[in-house]
Amino acid sequence: MNFARALQREMKARVQEFRNETWSDLMEEIRPTHKAFWKITKALKTEIIPLTDGTTALDDAKVAECIADSIETQCSHVSPPHGIAHINSIEEEVLQKTSLEPKDDLTPVSLSKVQLLVKSLKTRKAPGLDGVSNKAIKCFSQPLLGILVAIFNTCLQTCYFPSVWKEAEVIGIHKPGKPRDLPASYRPISLLSGLAKLFERVLKTRLSNHLFGKGLIIDEQFDFRPYSCAQQVFRLVEYVMEGFKLNKNRSCLL
Repeated sequence: MNFARALQREMKARVQEFRNETWSDLMEEIRPTHKAFWKITKALKTEIIPLTDGTTALDDAKVAECIADSIETQCSHVSPPHGIAHINSIEEEVLQKTSLEPKDDLTPVSLSKVQLLVKSLKTRKAPGLDGVSNKAIKCFSQPLLGILVAIFNTCLQTCYFPSVWKEAEVIGIHKPGKPRDLPASYRPISLLSGLAKLFERVLKTRLSNHLFGKGLIIDEQFDFRPYSCAQQVFRLVEYVMEGFKLNKNRSCLL
């Protein structure tokens, strides 16, 4: 019995040694053209993207740099889309708006409003760099939510948006049907802080109430409104049909 167990242990050790040698030989000779290259890549859950100089990006830093270079190339313009004077006027307007004095007459955010927004958060959303997920935010106690409300109100009164909430974790999502060895085959998405998005919803509600209450949004704009853009499509179809009824010789170009 002891001899059989010793033989079994020796057999397992030799099989493991053979597997290790085979794996080492495969790792030494494997190239992107190898038939098992992408299968092993998927098994290791590692995105391997060739860089422009012909080498291969294996670590996260090189992969991120490769995708960033590809996005910069795709989004760069040979010439500015607008004149320099137009760009300067826009920058001056933005600078003027961002240098406004803090407002003291803003209505503070209530705890009940924040609780309502927290209740509507989707728990399956990925967290940002702070690692605070929506599921964790929904578990906040009332005293902790009170502290969050105080932070929101202070940001409103001082016209301040925390810089750390502007940072995002960017990951690349492979586009279906595109070759995996090309950086252009990956679509970047930004994972923002859940607390930042919660504060943005507070700002959006106040901004929408101001714009709609003052009548600053034209009736023809349906985007960023509570009702659907399908109603705008329906309005357009009705407008075209009315035109055809008035004059059957008219044509419509969409």
